[in-house]
Amino acid sequence: MRVEVALSHRTSFHHPLIATYSPGDVHHERCVKLLSGWPGQLVIPEPVLAETCGFLRNNLRKGALYEADLLEHVALGTGDFTVSMPTAEDLRRSAELVRRMASAPLGYVDAIVIAMAERLHITDVATVGTKLVGMAVGVSKISPMSWLFPDQR
Repeated sequence: MRVEVALSHRTSFHHPLIATYSPGDVHHERCVKLLSGWPGQLVIPEPVLAETCGFLRNNLRKGALYEADLLEHVALGTGDFTVSMPTAEDLRRSAELVRRMASAPLGYVDAIVIAMAERLHITDVATVGTKLVGMAVGVSKISPMSWLFPDQR
């Protein structure tokens, strides 16, 4: 089942949401195009939003202004996205994934993206890196899961 929804996900610096706020990022233009032209609604897990805000504030020049801009867009509901809170079920599944992948760098935010995608039946995940893709292939209950890179579409 292909659901016209994307889940934004971080992969170190090259996070689609971060890249849209960072004109100097190598993925900036492609991420802006991917996320602004997405035909469905972008679902941002709240932990991804928190991590994005922290990254913007601490790593980009004028990062606090970008963070405030992002939070205003979220608060005003401007844009075709929604912030989704993880459920207890998502947290349990995250714990299971983190435990299962203890020897890999799959942490909470990576695991919550997978868990929420499974619960919400989201099959398209926007990312710019391959770390999550490689780890999730063997553990995700969604099959097939489509990994959207900014140069796709």
